[in-house]
This record gives sequence, structure tokens and C-alpha cells, in this order.
Amino acid sequence: MKYTIKKLENKNIEIEMTLTNVEWEAEVEASYNKNKGKYPVEGFRKGKAPRKVIEKAYGFEVFYEDAIGEGFYKNYMTILTKEKDIEPVDAPTLSVKALDDKGIVIVAEIPVKPEVKIAKYTGLDIKVEAKKITAKEVNAEIDRVKEQQSRLVEKAEDATIESGDIANIDFEGSVDGKLFEGGTATGFDLTIGSHSFIDTFEDQLIGAKVGEERVVKVTFPAEYHAENLAGKPAEFKCKVNAIKTKEYPEINDEFASNVSEFETLADYKADIKAKLEKKAEADAKIEKENKIIDEIVKNMEVAIPECMIESELDEIIKDMSNQLMYQGIKMDDYLKYTNSSIEDIRKAQRGQAEKSVKVRLALQEIIKLEKLDVTKEDVDAKIKEMASKTGKTIKDMKASISDERISYIKNDILFNKLVNFLLEKNA
Repeated sequence: MKYTIKKLENKNIEIEMTLTNVEWEAEVEASYNKNKGKYPVEGFRKGKAPRKVIEKAYGFEVFYEDAIGEGFYKNYMTILTKEKDIEPVDAPTLSVKALDDKGIVIVAEIPVKPEVKIAKYTGLDIKVEAKKITAKEVNAEIDRVKEQQSRLVEKAEDATIESGDIANIDFEGSVDGKLFEGGTATGFDLTIGSHSFIDTFEDQLIGAKVGEERVVKVTFPAEYHAENLAGKPAEFKCKVNAIKTKEYPEINDEFASNVSEFETLADYKADIKAKLEKKAEADAKIEKENKIIDEIVKNMEVAIPECMIESELDEIIKDMSNQLMYQGIKMDDYLKYTNSSIEDIRKAQRGQAEKSVKVRLALQEIIKLEKLDVTKEDVDAKIKEMASKTGKTIKDMKASISDERISYIKNDILFNKLVNFLLEKNA
């Protein structure tokens, strides 16, 4: 096998590969042996017909397409091992330039990683200050914990529903005097003021007592997802079964000792503030990282091959489908519910896909320019850290980690090195 490499005007790479007649014949024969069972021939058992017989029945080129692909890709991987500068970003497009008694010449056009020019990636004037933590933020965290520690208690029999109460109700909804699907429930707990029900439904229950029945009149929103209900007035016959309210603990030293390791409220608040400050610093670091990367990408020069954007869009759709699946929603149902299509999503996400590709290319270029790398010592240190956290020996931890996980660990270490470099050089 011989080959030549040429750069094309559209920035792609062209590989012209020549297989001798002997090499080409070996590929066709291999294709015959692999595929002969797919071609039934009268008078022969399946997979037993000679090659010449199959070629006569189905055409002399019947095994050519497979032979071309196999012959090219087997040698293509060898070429990529030798030619380190070729970085494909999509599958090659193959064509046959010549085929005769001398052999075959296969031409492949290969989209490759584009040239990237970064104007500046150090000394950028980007400042991000960590958010100042005030008593308001600390109290908000205490309120969140207080909410978790609350308990529901039933109100007195003669009590009425107030905003913030949980009303246990039966209801039966109708439109134009007819019950509709999904409009009936018994023993439903509704938090008054949560606005989880449409229109003024919850407001109209305020003042009702246990055992009281009320007719609640509402109008469905014009853009309501159920077309048969959208924009229509409805009536709900409601009966109040019980009224509950939340009882909250008093915020004092006893509360602090019950929900934390601290004996006093002051110490508990100090700990909350320290943790919020630590989180604020981490958030500021991430914000600065993002702003640095945005600035680098804004001033970079790159002509992104269309296939890279399309591949990124494929990943976005795949991730979206997986997220919906975890929520128990099929993609087809989501598209129907939102009255959209995959193409609509791809169009809407195209800008994000292009930015993601640019970010990836920019970071890869900086890694290359700065010769950032992951050493064996880096990996060993990470594995030692993982072993310490899980209580395993380093030997057992190494034995339990797959090659795929090692690759992930290396990528994570490299990314952290890059981030630390950018933060240090853009302080």
C-alpha cells in the first residue's frame, strides 16, 4: 500500500491510497468470505456458492463496496498512527479514482481539526469578587433548615383556611357541565398560596371550614397544554376534609443543638456563614473561569467544520433525550407536547453548539501551546486520594479502575491543570 497526503482549499485533508492488484484481490476475497452467505444462488447451499458464481449472478462488483471500505480503513488506521498531525473530526468520504489490472486507487477526503489562532489568553483584565455574606443570607439558610424541621398539625374544627395552610380536599371539575379527564381527586393536599392550581382556585378556598363545600370558578389559560380546556371557564365542586398548618421550632440554642454539632445559635450561625463564604469563593472562581474562557473565545480565529457543529448538536439532543427519560418522558411525547421537532431543537441550540466547539478547540490549543500534560505521578496521586476516601489500598484501587476510568481521570487532571494555569496567568 502506498499513499500521498494533500491539503485541500476547504482546509480538509485528502489521502490518495493505492493498493496493488495483489492487495486489492485479497480484500475482495476477504469480502467474499465474509459476505457470501448473504447471496443465495440456486443449486448451492447458503454460503457455499463459489465467488465467480455469485459475481456472475449479482454482478462482478458485488463485493467491491465492502472491499473498498475494509481495504481503506485497515490501512487508514496505520496512516493515522504514522501521521501524527492529522486529527480527523469526522469519517472520511471515499471515492475510487482508478480500478484496473494494476490495482485500485482510493481517494478519501477527511474533515480535520481546524487551525486555531488565539489572540490572547494570559494577562486578561478580568476581576471577580466573591459575594459578601450578610446576616440576611445566614438567616435565609436557617429559615430553610427551619422549614425542614417543621411539622404539620391539624387546625381546630372551627378554624378556617388561611394562606399558607395545607387543605385536604376532594374536588370534581367540569366544563360546560361535563366532567373532564384529570379534573377529579379525593384527599388531595393543596398548599394555599403555592399557585400550583390555575387562576384564583386557591384564593377562593380561603375562609372555608372543615366539612364545608364550595364551588370554585376559574378559567383555564389560553395556552393551557390540554387543547380541550384551553381558555375555557370551569367549575370545581370542592369539599374540605381537613386543614393543616405548619408548626415551626423556635430559633434558639436548642434548635442549633438539634440540627447541628453546635451547642449555641451563635456558633451555628458562624459555621453557616463560613460555609456560605466558602461556597461564594468557589462560585466566584467558576465565574472567573467562565469569563476568562469567554474572553479567549471572543477573540479567537477559527473556521469550524460543519460536521463538528452537527456532532455537538447530536450530543445535545442525546443528553436532552436522556434527561427526559430520567423524568419518565419520551422524546416523541415531549415534541408532541411542545409542538416542536428535532430540527427545531437543533436550530435553537445551534449557537450553543458552536460555542461549545469553540471552547473545546480553544482549550485544546492552549494545552498544546503550554505543553500541559498528565504524568504518571499525577495519576498515582489521584488514585491514592481516591483510595484514601474509600478505605481501599492503593493496589486494590488500581485493580478496580478500568482503562476508561483512567482516561477520565487523566482528562480531569489535565482540565484542572489548565484551569489553574488560566487563573494564575489572569490574576
